[in-house]
Amino acid sequence: MEKENEGMKSALEIGQYFIGKSDLPNSWAGNTKLQKLLFFSWLIHFYNFKESLFEDDFFAFENGPVVENVRKSYKNDYFTLKNKPLPKYSEKEMETLILTNEIFGDSTSDELIEISHKSPIWDKYFKKSIVSSSEENVIYDAEYSKIPKEELQEELRMIENVLHVYEYQKTPEVE
Repeated sequence: MEKENEGMKSALEIGQYFIGKSDLPNSWAGNTKLQKLLFFSWLIHFYNFKESLFEDDFFAFENGPVVENVRKSYKNDYFTLKNKPLPKYSEKEMETLILTNEIFGDSTSDELIEISHKSPIWDKYFKKSIVSSSEENVIYDAEYSKIPKEELQEELRMIENVLHVYEYQKTPEVE
Protein backbone atom coordinates (compact mmCIF):
# COMPACT_ATOMS: atom_id res chain seq x y z
CA MET A 1 0.00 0.00 0.00
CA GLU A 2 1.44 3.35 -1.01
CA LYS A 3 1.25 5.94 1.72
CA GLU A 4 -0.68 9.12 0.93
CA ASN A 5 1.59 11.10 3.24
CA GLU A 6 5.19 10.11 2.52
CA GLY A 7 6.31 11.14 6.04
CA MET A 8 3.61 9.04 7.66
CA LYS A 9 4.56 5.68 9.16
CA SER A 10 2.76 2.50 8.19
CA ALA A 11 0.69 0.63 10.76
CA LEU A 12 3.45 -2.00 10.81
CA GLU A 13 6.04 0.65 11.73
CA ILE A 14 3.75 1.97 14.47
CA GLY A 15 3.15 -1.59 15.62
CA GLN A 16 6.89 -2.17 16.03
CA TYR A 17 6.86 0.26 18.94
CA PHE A 18 4.26 -1.79 20.80
CA ILE A 19 5.97 -5.08 19.98
CA GLY A 20 9.12 -3.77 21.62
CA LYS A 21 7.69 -1.72 24.49
CA SER A 22 4.81 -3.97 25.51
CA ASP A 23 6.84 -7.16 25.22
CA LEU A 24 4.04 -8.77 23.22
CA PRO A 25 4.40 -12.55 23.02
CA ASN A 26 4.47 -14.55 19.78
CA SER A 27 0.90 -15.76 20.22
CA TRP A 28 -2.70 -15.15 19.23
CA ALA A 29 -3.11 -13.02 22.38
CA GLY A 30 -0.03 -10.93 21.51
CA ASN A 31 -1.22 -10.33 17.96
CA THR A 32 -4.72 -9.48 19.17
CA LYS A 33 -3.39 -7.03 21.75
CA LEU A 34 -1.26 -5.36 19.09
CA GLN A 35 -4.33 -4.91 16.89
CA LYS A 36 -6.22 -3.17 19.70
CA LEU A 37 -3.22 -0.97 20.57
CA LEU A 38 -3.11 0.12 16.92
CA PHE A 39 -6.84 0.88 16.99
CA PHE A 40 -6.66 2.93 20.17
CA SER A 41 -3.45 4.70 19.12
CA TRP A 42 -5.06 5.73 15.82
CA LEU A 43 -8.06 7.15 17.70
CA ILE A 44 -5.91 8.94 20.29
CA HIS A 45 -3.70 10.44 17.59
CA PHE A 46 -6.65 11.63 15.54
CA TYR A 47 -8.35 13.05 18.63
CA ASN A 48 -5.23 14.96 19.71
CA PHE A 49 -3.85 16.05 16.34
CA LYS A 50 -6.77 15.84 13.86
CA GLU A 51 -4.68 13.66 11.54
CA SER A 52 -4.25 9.96 10.83
CA LEU A 53 -1.45 8.13 12.60
CA PHE A 54 -1.22 5.76 9.62
CA GLU A 55 -3.18 5.21 6.41
CA ASP A 56 -3.63 1.43 6.63
CA ASP A 57 -7.25 0.34 6.86
CA PHE A 58 -9.00 -1.34 9.76
CA PHE A 59 -11.29 -4.30 9.19
CA ALA A 60 -14.03 -5.39 11.60
CA PHE A 61 -13.06 -8.94 12.59
CA GLU A 62 -14.72 -11.09 15.22
CA ASN A 63 -12.36 -9.95 17.99
CA GLY A 64 -12.44 -6.27 17.09
CA PRO A 65 -10.74 -3.93 14.59
CA VAL A 66 -7.72 -5.39 12.76
CA VAL A 67 -5.09 -4.07 10.36
CA GLU A 68 -4.85 -7.19 8.20
CA ASN A 69 -1.31 -6.77 6.84
CA VAL A 70 0.00 -6.24 10.40
CA ARG A 71 -1.91 -9.28 11.66
CA LYS A 72 -0.38 -11.45 8.95
CA SER A 73 3.15 -10.07 9.44
CA TYR A 74 2.94 -10.66 13.19
CA LYS A 75 1.65 -14.20 12.70
CA ASN A 76 4.15 -15.18 9.98
CA ASP A 77 7.24 -13.11 10.77
CA TYR A 78 7.14 -12.22 14.48
CA PHE A 79 10.86 -12.60 15.21
CA THR A 80 11.88 -10.36 12.31
CA LEU A 81 9.47 -7.69 13.55
CA LYS A 82 10.64 -8.06 17.15
CA ASN A 83 14.33 -7.72 16.24
CA LYS A 84 13.98 -5.00 13.60
CA PRO A 85 15.31 -1.57 14.70
CA LEU A 86 12.55 0.89 15.54
CA PRO A 87 11.95 3.66 13.02
CA LYS A 88 12.50 7.26 14.06
CA TYR A 89 9.15 8.52 15.33
CA SER A 90 8.06 12.17 15.27
CA GLU A 91 7.26 13.99 18.51
CA LYS A 92 3.52 13.66 17.83
CA GLU A 93 3.86 9.94 17.10
CA MET A 94 5.89 9.40 20.27
CA GLU A 95 3.36 11.32 22.34
CA THR A 96 0.59 9.10 20.96
CA LEU A 97 2.51 5.85 21.37
CA ILE A 98 3.58 6.59 24.94
CA LEU A 99 0.08 7.69 25.93
CA THR A 100 -1.54 4.63 24.33
CA ASN A 101 0.92 2.35 26.08
CA GLU A 102 0.35 4.09 29.45
CA ILE A 103 -3.42 3.73 29.15
CA PHE A 104 -3.76 0.30 27.52
CA GLY A 105 -0.33 -1.38 27.77
CA ASP A 106 -1.10 -3.33 30.95
CA SER A 107 -4.48 -4.56 29.68
CA THR A 108 -4.91 -8.12 28.45
CA SER A 109 -6.00 -8.91 24.92
CA ASP A 110 -9.37 -10.03 26.28
CA GLU A 111 -9.87 -6.73 28.10
CA LEU A 112 -8.98 -4.80 24.96
CA ILE A 113 -11.34 -6.92 22.86
CA GLU A 114 -14.12 -6.11 25.32
CA ILE A 115 -13.41 -2.37 25.07
CA SER A 116 -13.20 -2.45 21.26
CA HIS A 117 -16.51 -4.33 21.09
CA LYS A 118 -18.20 -1.27 22.58
CA SER A 119 -17.48 0.48 19.29
CA PRO A 120 -20.66 1.00 17.26
CA ILE A 121 -18.56 1.32 14.10
CA TRP A 122 -16.89 -2.06 14.69
CA ASP A 123 -20.30 -3.61 15.38
CA LYS A 124 -21.81 -2.10 12.21
CA TYR A 125 -19.08 -3.37 9.89
CA PHE A 126 -18.68 -6.73 11.61
CA LYS A 127 -22.40 -7.43 11.17
CA LYS A 128 -22.26 -6.10 7.60
CA SER A 129 -19.46 -8.59 6.80
CA ILE A 130 -21.55 -11.66 7.73
CA VAL A 131 -22.67 -13.14 4.44
CA SER A 132 -24.20 -16.34 5.77
CA SER A 133 -24.58 -18.01 9.13
CA SER A 134 -25.87 -21.23 10.56
CA GLU A 135 -25.50 -23.02 13.89
CA GLU A 136 -22.34 -24.72 12.58
CA ASN A 137 -20.47 -21.80 11.05
CA VAL A 138 -20.44 -18.20 9.95
CA ILE A 139 -19.14 -17.00 6.59
CA TYR A 140 -17.63 -13.52 6.38
CA ASP A 141 -16.72 -11.31 3.45
CA ALA A 142 -13.74 -9.10 4.33
CA GLU A 143 -14.72 -6.63 1.60
CA TYR A 144 -17.72 -5.59 3.70
CA SER A 145 -15.76 -5.38 6.95
CA LYS A 146 -13.53 -2.47 5.90
CA ILE A 147 -14.11 0.47 8.25
CA PRO A 148 -13.98 3.82 6.42
CA LYS A 149 -11.69 6.35 8.15
CA GLU A 150 -14.46 8.97 8.06
CA GLU A 151 -16.68 6.70 10.14
CA LEU A 152 -13.83 5.68 12.41
CA GLN A 153 -13.69 9.32 13.45
CA GLU A 154 -17.11 8.82 15.01
CA GLU A 155 -15.31 6.87 17.75
CA LEU A 156 -13.62 10.04 19.00
CA ARG A 157 -16.26 10.53 21.70
CA MET A 158 -15.35 7.16 23.20
CA ILE A 159 -11.62 7.90 23.19
CA GLU A 160 -12.28 11.39 24.59
CA ASN A 161 -13.97 9.76 27.58
CA VAL A 162 -11.05 7.36 28.04
CA LEU A 163 -8.56 10.26 27.95
CA HIS A 164 -10.59 12.25 30.49
CA VAL A 165 -10.69 9.31 32.89
CA TYR A 166 -6.94 8.78 32.41
CA GLU A 167 -6.19 12.46 33.13
CA TYR A 168 -8.51 12.44 36.14
CA GLN A 169 -6.76 9.39 37.59
CA LYS A 170 -3.38 11.12 37.18
CA THR A 171 -4.55 14.21 39.07
CA PRO A 172 -3.31 14.18 42.67
CA GLU A 173 -6.01 14.22 45.32
CA VAL A 174 -6.37 17.46 47.22
CA GLU A 175 -7.13 17.08 50.91
